[in-house]
Amino acid sequence: MFAGVVKELWRYPVKGLRGESLRSAVVDFDGLAGDRLFGLNEPGGDKSVWGGSHPKLMGWEAAWPAQCGCADAVAGEPVLYEPGGAAWAAGEPGLADRLAETIDAKNGVELRKVKRDYGRILVVFEASVRRLSEQLGREIEASRFRPNVIVDTDLEPFAEYGIEPGTAIRLGDNEFTLQKPCERCVLPSWDPNGSNERDMELHKHIIKELDNHFGLYLRINDPVTIKVGDAVAA
Repeated sequence: MFAGVVKELWRYPVKGLRGESLRSAVVDFDGLAGDRLFGLNEPGGDKSVWGGSHPKLMGWEAAWPAQCGCADAVAGEPVLYEPGGAAWAAGEPGLADRLAETIDAKNGVELRKVKRDYGRILVVFEASVRRLSEQLGREIEASRFRPNVIVDTDLEPFAEYGIEPGTAIRLGDNEFTLQKPCERCVLPSWDPNGSNERDMELHKHIIKELDNHFGLYLRINDPVTIKVGDAVAA
């Protein structure tokens, strides 16, 4: 059906913040290790604070500190970096206030661990990103879609949405199952670097021309390791 290679791997330790590029990653039934394990809420309630409601949040980054010399490891709590580059430990006093101040969260924020009842990884096809850029006449960054995996294959642009759910897709020696295309929220229309600028044309184009889908969700049951450079096939 198609063949290609894994070009990039990404992990987002805190939902809504920019993530970190990886060389390799462990994936299991719960998804990619260390991905979206923390989120932000308003204090004392369940109302989520996310990139769609507070786009300046994407001016922050989050990463897991290197453990035992392996930059892709997950242990302890992530480190958060504010737009100016200052680093904050996840449990450091003053972090919540600083976050709220910089993203205009008037009701405050609280960093919490996220309870996930599903696991999946988001795969984006480089050819579709290129074609989307051509259609809109400007570069569209793949980072807008917050993928875990970016692949370059011989599949025609947007042809991935014709693949049947349940199809086996291999990343390296590992067989994943296609769950479904990713239905997009408003997040890709906001600048992925936190400038608070919105691209409404992109949002409308994805809805009208792509049935509001971009990227594929894949799942696997048993723990496996995927790497940049791994072959991709279906």
